[in-house]
Amino acid sequence: MILTLPEQTLTKQNAYWTAKEIAQQPATWRETAAQVAQSDLVERLAPLVARAKRGELRIIFTGAGTSAFIGEVVAPILSETLGCVVEAIASTDLVSNPYQYLFADKPTLLVSFARSGNSPESIGAVERVDEIVKEAYHLAITNNQQGALFAKCRQNPTAYAFALAESTHDKGFAMTSSASNMMLAALLLLAPQRFDQAWAEQCCQVTETLLTQDLETVRQWAHQPAQRVVYLGSGHFQGLARECALKLLELTAGERLGFFESTMGFRHGPKSLVQQDTVIFIFSSQHPYTRQYDRDLYHELVRDNKAKQIVLLGETSGALQTEFCKLDDTGCLFPYLVIGQLYAFYTSLHLGYTTDNPCPSGEVNRVVQGVTLYSYQP
Repeated sequence: MILTLPEQTLTKQNAYWTAKEIAQQPATWRETAAQVAQSDLVERLAPLVARAKRGELRIIFTGAGTSAFIGEVVAPILSETLGCVVEAIASTDLVSNPYQYLFADKPTLLVSFARSGNSPESIGAVERVDEIVKEAYHLAITNNQQGALFAKCRQNPTAYAFALAESTHDKGFAMTSSASNMMLAALLLLAPQRFDQAWAEQCCQVTETLLTQDLETVRQWAHQPAQRVVYLGSGHFQGLARECALKLLELTAGERLGFFESTMGFRHGPKSLVQQDTVIFIFSSQHPYTRQYDRDLYHELVRDNKAKQIVLLGETSGALQTEFCKLDDTGCLFPYLVIGQLYAFYTSLHLGYTTDNPCPSGEVNRVVQGVTLYSYQP
């Protein structure tokens, strides 16, 4: 049984790998935390992090799709932790519009996330930074030691390459354990004084509770008829909301429409999309100040009595048994992410999709196709 479903059923519906890769995450997080602890990369990166804290170096997180959204999650956390501005700029933007994001006289550390490392934008972003920025450094965090990005950074004397365990190199179409492990690795590598193995273990334990005690509740949510699903979060949870919306779109081949927004930003127009077929998830902050805004919107939506269902995640008195209060605001990212993955997975199965490859006709591919990289001419 995986996620309460027989392996035979999962194999028949071509959903085995996605189920396995969601369920394995706490175990793989422990492997990633141990791998970082055993590496000397933290010490090697420390001088660059120190320069960033002094305002002498830009740190940019990049990637495409889910890999870009990892950066949107991690950047505000590290800005707070390190006391300096950390940016997230998608590799698709760096490749298409490098002149708007990169500056020759600004030393830059580009942190690239990539599951396979074989997407054209992964290489293109590195090349644009090297071409434009006079003092450029790179850190590639990838799930594939055989990928082009890993090889390129290994050959560069101002670059570092960190390949996670092969078990995190997801075989399913949608990134699940590959995404969460890259996210964890970035936090452990760049802010080791704040995020360490003991902190990661807490994330593992709380998520294991979710995966043993709350699966049926999430599955029941996914089986309810709904056409629009909205994910809302403040600060770093907005990037998480964006990723969860993408997961639902990917695993249902676009049949279920996923939207995302910040908690406060939702009132400024996007709230008009709420109809009787709408489900809303709010990723509540554990920070007492920010939590007030999350709760205010939740109570407002309840009073409106228009959405089909509104779920405020993070409250111990809610429908889930998982004790999110055991985690800090960053730690909550991991069980929240798994809930988003589970909801998309169970919805995909319920609608009859082949979850490991929900778009077999090939319009969307596991590794992006059809991208032409052009030479950059300022």
